[in-house]
Amino acid sequence: MTGKTVIKSISPEKNGPPDSSSESSFEPSRKSSTSDRETSWQSIYLLTAIGMFCGIQFSIFFPTLWPFLNTVDPTASASFFGFITAAFSVGQGLASPAFGYWMNRAKSVRQPLVFGISVMILSNIIFCFVEAFKEKERRWVMMVARFFIGVGAGTVGVMRAYAATASSLKDRARAITFIQASYVIGMTLGPGIQVAFTPIGYPGLSNNVIHVDLYTAPAWFASIVSLVSVLFIFIFLEENYAGVDREDDDEDSYTAMPAFDTISVAVCVLTQFTLMFIITNLETIGSLYAKMMWGWTNEEAVLYTGILQAVNGLVGVLVYALFAVKLGDYLSNARERIFTIFGLALGVLYHVITYPYPWGGDLSYEIRNVTIHGKTQTEELGCNPAKYHWCKYTKDVNFWIYATMYGVVLAACFPIVNISMNTLFSKMLGPRRQGTMQGIMLMSGSFARTVGPMLVSWIFQDWGPEPIWGIEILTLSITAIFWIIFYRRMTPLESNPKLDPYEHFHYAKGVRYRM
Repeated sequence: MTGKTVIKSISPEKNGPPDSSSESSFEPSRKSSTSDRETSWQSIYLLTAIGMFCGIQFSIFFPTLWPFLNTVDPTASASFFGFITAAFSVGQGLASPAFGYWMNRAKSVRQPLVFGISVMILSNIIFCFVEAFKEKERRWVMMVARFFIGVGAGTVGVMRAYAATASSLKDRARAITFIQASYVIGMTLGPGIQVAFTPIGYPGLSNNVIHVDLYTAPAWFASIVSLVSVLFIFIFLEENYAGVDREDDDEDSYTAMPAFDTISVAVCVLTQFTLMFIITNLETIGSLYAKMMWGWTNEEAVLYTGILQAVNGLVGVLVYALFAVKLGDYLSNARERIFTIFGLALGVLYHVITYPYPWGGDLSYEIRNVTIHGKTQTEELGCNPAKYHWCKYTKDVNFWIYATMYGVVLAACFPIVNISMNTLFSKMLGPRRQGTMQGIMLMSGSFARTVGPMLVSWIFQDWGPEPIWGIEILTLSITAIFWIIFYRRMTPLESNPKLDPYEHFHYAKGVRYRM
């Protein structure tokens, strides 16, 4: 006897059949309405460019933000500068779910994108006019401007949601790779682009209130590019959603989309936090760690850590390129979990090998005369035990081992986990609008970028690198353990499950069972 599938509606007003009965019984004719639709590559390429620029806006101000604050408001403290730096991530974290919810409700990516980019334009212009305010007010104006630039950058979550819903399942990994990589590459390119504005100098070109100098030129540049981005969105953006089930997307549909697995989704959000927590922490203490570990001068620390970061970024871009070309197709064949666990294991391996074990050499310390801008000054080289008590017992790490692990192993860890986890995350949510959940995912990373630097700076000051490495090993290990424990649950959403006789399945709009 052939089983019969029945869907019992919970909401008769929307889901009742034409005869107004509270139950409907019919043979399942539903097939995924996403299987015969093509990925909107033109729009994904456009959002890739815009996403890269959002990443540039996050990092392009880093080299000059403190000098600019110190110039326009000499009384501002270093701790307040920390608040200005964190303001971007706070704004992005708060705005991301809101933009995602807007995208879901409007069923449009264009509206929140245009609004968010417009907020960035206005905020950058305010940043450019900071010297028009009273000196004591300027620090607050800068912080507010950076906060709202971050709010505008909350549209990155909308872009990621679009990549997940505008791509077919076979193209999902590749589409997500473009969007995910674009923001990361933009963050890498930002400080380098700032160098192009250095020849303008300070005070540069000024006309009473309007100032164009090496500090404000990046913001003017950002405003112009953002305006061009808005124009391109209106001209070239095609709102095609190959990954959204049209039947379930219809509010009056008789079909039903099952709820996603909350625990599996929570593990992905935790993984995003872990990833950003690790990367941001290492960037925060990078130069200071190098100076104390290997006794470099300030100039050497800037040069050598810059080279390390460049190598790290280059290897990361190569891994992203592999995913965009071939590796993404291989990943999409149900291998996301293995790749994610492997990537987390690489992160643990980096920390285990570069941990300052007791059998290492003692940290050196000396005071040397150096020439800076033609003047002879004294500079502390190495780890000063009078300032940091942990210098007495912390051991050094071989530089070449550290450089290899940082430039290769850690560089591969980030993109592998980022692409694998986010690809599976979009599949676990299913062929539905994903704006809100992608916004929550981005908020998790923004929260890590806000909390991590403050926590790590304090720990490094009082206890050195050992506890930081321990915390990060623990964080990565716990995250990997969650993936192993819930391995069987971390699977794409089955929107039309096969049922045996007398089995049932709960949906948001009703209960499906087989007789």
